[in-house]
Amino acid sequence: MFGLTSKLAVSNLIKNRRLYYPFSLAAICTITIHYIFMSLALNPSLKNVYGAGSVTPVLGLGVIIVSVAAAIILFYANSFVMKNRSREFGLYGILGLEKKHIILMAFFEIFLLGLVNIGGGVGFGFLLDKLLYAFLLKVMKFEVVLTSTFQPVVLIRVVLMFAAGFFFLWLVNSWRILRMNLLDLVRESAAGEKKGRFLLAQTILGLALTGVGYYMALTVTSSLSAIIAFFNAVLLVIAGTYLLFNAGITVFLNTLKKNKGYYYQPNNMISLSNLIFRMRKNATGLATISILSTMVLVTLVGGVNIYVSSQNMINRQTPQDFSLRASNTEGKETVEATDIEVVLKDFAQKEGLETKDLYVYAYKVLAAEKTGNNAYSTIDMGSEGALEKGPSTAILIFNASDYKQMTGKKITLSGNQALVYTNRSTLEGGTQLTLSGQTFQVTQWVDQDFSQEKIPNSYELSVPNIMYLVLPDDAVLNENLSTVATEFYGGFNTDISKEKQLSLRDSFSQAVSENLKFSQAVSENLKYSYLYPSVKAEIEVSSMSMVGSIFFIGILLAVVFMIGAILIIYYKQISEGYEDRDRFIILQKVGLDKKQTQKTIRKQIWTVFFLPIIFSFCHLAGSYHMISLILKTLGVYNSGLMLLVTLIICSIFLVSYIGVFLLTSRSYRKIVTFD
Repeated sequence: MFGLTSKLAVSNLIKNRRLYYPFSLAAICTITIHYIFMSLALNPSLKNVYGAGSVTPVLGLGVIIVSVAAAIILFYANSFVMKNRSREFGLYGILGLEKKHIILMAFFEIFLLGLVNIGGGVGFGFLLDKLLYAFLLKVMKFEVVLTSTFQPVVLIRVVLMFAAGFFFLWLVNSWRILRMNLLDLVRESAAGEKKGRFLLAQTILGLALTGVGYYMALTVTSSLSAIIAFFNAVLLVIAGTYLLFNAGITVFLNTLKKNKGYYYQPNNMISLSNLIFRMRKNATGLATISILSTMVLVTLVGGVNIYVSSQNMINRQTPQDFSLRASNTEGKETVEATDIEVVLKDFAQKEGLETKDLYVYAYKVLAAEKTGNNAYSTIDMGSEGALEKGPSTAILIFNASDYKQMTGKKITLSGNQALVYTNRSTLEGGTQLTLSGQTFQVTQWVDQDFSQEKIPNSYELSVPNIMYLVLPDDAVLNENLSTVATEFYGGFNTDISKEKQLSLRDSFSQAVSENLKFSQAVSENLKYSYLYPSVKAEIEVSSMSMVGSIFFIGILLAVVFMIGAILIIYYKQISEGYEDRDRFIILQKVGLDKKQTQKTIRKQIWTVFFLPIIFSFCHLAGSYHMISLILKTLGVYNSGLMLLVTLIICSIFLVSYIGVFLLTSRSYRKIVTFD
């Protein structure tokens, strides 16, 4: 019996290759990606690359996500294959094989399948690992090197993990065979789902959950609140999507069915009846395709936008090659702009650096809440009250001389006159603006952020509204505003390489410490409120290591999600083809010609196939505002560029989706029409 079951196992795999080809392709791809993630996460060469220390934890997170995705994909594929082969197992029993023999045969099948898939996945992973390691270094803007990445521990872990996974699939299959009688096995592949109950209630609940999720995404106002609300909104929309596919679309189709003028037409009647049957039977699969497609879109939109905006983020975070930030706060000795300028010039002279664009700016930062028409209550942005209250507006106050240095434009202001920039709305000339009891007359306004790449502005990450106020000088401020801490930023550019900049970072910190008695001790022991020296090359290395790894992981995760979606799509086309074949044969026998049959099939396929992607695009559109706020915390400020990147990604995904549709629909038509 051992020899017979092993021969049957090989024969069954060959005979059912249409079912096992996509199963094996998906398994090999996920194993390959899992191997690459784990190999990179444990790669000792990567750990020795300066600035790449933060990459390993991110890759480790990628290993977990891919593991979960792989488990879901393999379990779904196995479940589909077993359901479509249940009649075959039942027939084996009728022909004389006992359940233990069928289980032994299933073991040989899983063993051979696992051997081929694990071997193929590990093999491709080994071949691609070195190339993808070089690609990871490239996107992180590190020196690209081709080095041996093979690690026995990675090979052992991947083999053991997926061997355990395939063994678990065999246990599931064995339990499935043991608990069913032979007649059940014969009939299972043809069994549909029972008619749903409470469809209208499910539809209303699905609309409500999706609506609440969209409302949360569209009404969030700050980046930090967007991060907090994101996962809640995602869970609501996922639940709503499953309910709408399970019940909402069926309710809609039943409504169309009641329209006699629409329903009692040959093509509509056949298509609508089949669609209602399909939605009851395949709602979960279609909803899963929609969710996976949304994951692909969101992952790519996030990853690509972060990467293409990375340099802009670095420039906004650290505009100059060598820079120093400082602040004056009550209870600390005051630092002056001239002090910072002296430190920068002395350091440059000591190191023999030629300075370019050396400047120092002074400005005040206030947290504000709008209390009336153009009236704001303000508190010091650095105070505990500002953090607790969560201000809606950050106001930066500059003087006219600094504005001229930033923009090269001279403005004439006197008394309480002010020039204003806001990122949310435009203030017309002549508007009065009241801050903490002092009224300013807005005589000019600008619609461009003149501080970009001039001073670092981290307030955009946490505060939805930004306002710049340019005054003649600080002397016009009343007592409430004049006591607010003054922020200083100074820096200069050089022509030296990034490597040279990195070699001078310790010298720069030491120069600041010696000249301004800067201490690394806790804040209460600092001579000044704070002094923060930074070297742009160091910021760039650490930022690009994180951004590049996120981009790299985003691409691989999108591939995994896409594999899952394609696998489900293919299996659904195959299964529905066999289910619909007998019905279309009957319809042709009662008078439906081949042309009408093909037209009906085409209409049915297009409707079912494109419902998930329509939902996916709707979900992306509904979450776009929230995603843009979250991406702002990672340096994506250019809204026009983000929209362009998003549209390009959606277009590429749509073309890919149509390509999958054309490939899988061919299999469906061949089954149904015997072409």
